[in-house]
Amino acid sequence: MIKVYGDIMLDRWIIGNTSRISPEAPVPILQESEQKFCPGGAGNLAVNIASLNGEIGVYGAIAPDKEGYRVIDCFQNLNKIDFKATMDHSITTTKNRLVGQGGQHIMRWDREELYTGVEALHRLLEVLKPTDIVCVSDYAKGTVRSQTIDKILKRGCKVLVDPKQDPEYYKNVYLVKPNMSEYVSWFGAFDKEKARSHMNTYNWNNLVVTDGGNGMYVLTEDNQFAHIKEPAQEVADVVGAGDTVLAVIAYMLDEGHDLIEACKVACYAAARAVEHRGVHIVTHEDLKRQVVFTNGVFDILHTGHLKLLEYAKSRGKKLIVGINTDASVQRLKGSDRPINDVHTRQAQLEALPWVDEVVTFQEDTPENLLKNINPDLIIKGGDYTIQTVVGHKDYNVEIFPTIEGKSTTKIIESMK
Repeated sequence: MIKVYGDIMLDRWIIGNTSRISPEAPVPILQESEQKFCPGGAGNLAVNIASLNGEIGVYGAIAPDKEGYRVIDCFQNLNKIDFKATMDHSITTTKNRLVGQGGQHIMRWDREELYTGVEALHRLLEVLKPTDIVCVSDYAKGTVRSQTIDKILKRGCKVLVDPKQDPEYYKNVYLVKPNMSEYVSWFGAFDKEKARSHMNTYNWNNLVVTDGGNGMYVLTEDNQFAHIKEPAQEVADVVGAGDTVLAVIAYMLDEGHDLIEACKVACYAAARAVEHRGVHIVTHEDLKRQVVFTNGVFDILHTGHLKLLEYAKSRGKKLIVGINTDASVQRLKGSDRPINDVHTRQAQLEALPWVDEVVTFQEDTPENLLKNINPDLIIKGGDYTIQTVVGHKDYNVEIFPTIEGKSTTKIIESMK
């Protein structure tokens, strides 16, 4: 189960029009038309994860003030979230934003005090299990202190952190996700070799550095490095984009995907999120690209094929499947293959609910076909690595885990 711990806040949006300048001072006058309230900080992260993942728990502290009760009201309308915040804070941290026409931010004022209680962390520790993923949303408001991470790690959990304090606070965690300005304040200009050294110093398994329109830099525990970039059509509002990234990474890891794949999806989702005014809650639709492509022989359809195709469709709005012609299969597999001719294989695939189009190619690889289709994403099975997928240098690639014991070759051998 995914659990969120950190600084829970209330986001208050005061929205209106600014058509006049105050006679008292050279500042715009906002004619208020509406107010909106939503969970902020760790609360917003929790809402994003719940939108993708189902039930989660959120832990932190609020105060028994009107803002705190507004936070409770927000969560009462969200059935998937088990809201376990304590009420031993002196003030509920509140971010008030004045927004004019067209979504223009005019100003923000905050109401806050440092949390000095201990009950919020104790409540989390009571329920943690080694199989849990804990997302720590630290805004330096008091819920995360020098020993907080150590106490969570002693429960055997996988810990992902969105940081705001000194890196010493986050030693030994599975993943740290600073933005570039936070990283630079820690270590100076980003350099992947120096970044690897810093990971060793603080014993971080993985490091993800987000950099706005420049995407993100990912360094993994198995020495992989990736610079992932996804353009937004138009940047309308960056509020909450960091929460989108961590929410999608946590969701994808919980679903069994590796970190590079998780970050590719997270980067794409964040690019979609910033195209919306105000805080945008990520949905499964935000994870879908336009055109997804996969290819293979698909000689005797089995569970592994079906699961791969179902997943591939879930990642896009249109799934195109490329299949080798009979002559191509014979060159690759031998003269006794395929078992089913190309027309049968094509008809079987076209009958599946996830497949939008089936195309054939006579070459040994789909290299030329990819140039014609120009997919947004390629999905391949777990018998591949990203580096062995044709087109990996030009297109986004994800690997879907192989289902153990399911293959056409094994089916054919069992029939002999």
